[in-house]
Amino acid sequence: MADPVILLQRAHLLLSQGRTEDAIRQLSEVLQADPNNDHALSLMARGRFDQRRFKEGMELVQRAISLQPTESYYYYLLAFGYYSVDNNPHAQLNIRKAIELHPYQPDYFGLWALLLLEKNQFTEALEKANDGLSIDPENISCLNTRATALNKLNRTEESFDTMRTVLDQDPENYYTHITVGWNLLEKGKQKEATVHFREALRLNPNAEGARAGLKQSLKSNIPPYKWLLQYSFWLNNKSRNARWMIPIGLYIGINLVDYLSKYASPGLALAGKILVGLYILVALASWFINPLANIFLFFHKDGKHALTSSEKWSSVLTTTALVFGLGLIIYHLVTQGAEESVYSIAGILTLTLALPLSIIEFPVRLKDQVIAQYYAMGLLLMGLTWIGLTFSGMLTATLFWTYVVAVVAFTWVVPFTRKR
Repeated sequence: MADPVILLQRAHLLLSQGRTEDAIRQLSEVLQADPNNDHALSLMARGRFDQRRFKEGMELVQRAISLQPTESYYYYLLAFGYYSVDNNPHAQLNIRKAIELHPYQPDYFGLWALLLLEKNQFTEALEKANDGLSIDPENISCLNTRATALNKLNRTEESFDTMRTVLDQDPENYYTHITVGWNLLEKGKQKEATVHFREALRLNPNAEGARAGLKQSLKSNIPPYKWLLQYSFWLNNKSRNARWMIPIGLYIGINLVDYLSKYASPGLALAGKILVGLYILVALASWFINPLANIFLFFHKDGKHALTSSEKWSSVLTTTALVFGLGLIIYHLVTQGAEESVYSIAGILTLTLALPLSIIEFPVRLKDQVIAQYYAMGLLLMGLTWIGLTFSGMLTATLFWTYVVAVVAFTWVVPFTRKR
């Protein structure tokens, strides 16, 4: 076997170049000869993180920590692993331990600031980013998190000044272009954001954050999508409780307006019904605008390459459900007038299938899924069954309203259960 030191140096270089598979081969050779080489374990963990095999990577870091419990960098790696799997509390515990062992490493403060951003603690995130910059004023991680924190705090000019600083300092850093792109997109500057997401993908074609940002910026050229995206940014910047209460408050408020409009003057009653109609339109758009906007990306020179296979299937199937549902209803109106028929009921049921189809991940898998996915698959199966019952003449009023309740519950439960 070659000298382990040389192999480790080579693996470190390969990881920095994005050649993960080559690095893992070098590290496997080292660990085969010395399974307790903590440095090799930490580098192997980085490789697994690059492959998005976070659980395996964290197990490797924990082995390294058991061998060298005073190495601050290993706790930093473990914190990053927990951050990547949305376990913010454990990530914060480990980044605090890393800083306790080594309080003069700016990257540690950059990650801590990022964790605080995830919890919408924007002022605290800015403080941690500034703490890191007091150690190294040119630290890229801290500059990026500082720019984002300032943007979230609506200190827009300071945020843009920081973004210009970090771009001037390292224009070839793909992560910086991603950060700048998302900050610009949040301020409604989708055309400028698109430039940075494209540059990030040029520098790193595998950057998922850039690919996701490019899709959002391109779809933001459709005004309704842009308005809903801006609302989403605004809502996500609120506290967890507010994210629950605002939609519920809107729903209660709209129903109250609808109720009061029945006893108001004709002019106010009409205004109330228009408001209720707009609310329903926005609610429906919030579900269907994303897969419908993806249809637009099918015909865009950049967008068609950014869509995943799952997004393509979701987009096509959701649009198909909407078209067939409307087609059945129109057929009923043309041939049957206003009388009830199996075509109108089947059309309504088919339209509702667009709801689960808009969020189901393809190819469908039954193991290791979040509640939202199981609910969507169940509702899709239920809807198809109910359509079959409609055409066979076996659908009763009780069954129909049971399905309606399931659909309404779906629109409330799923938005809060889509993440692990």
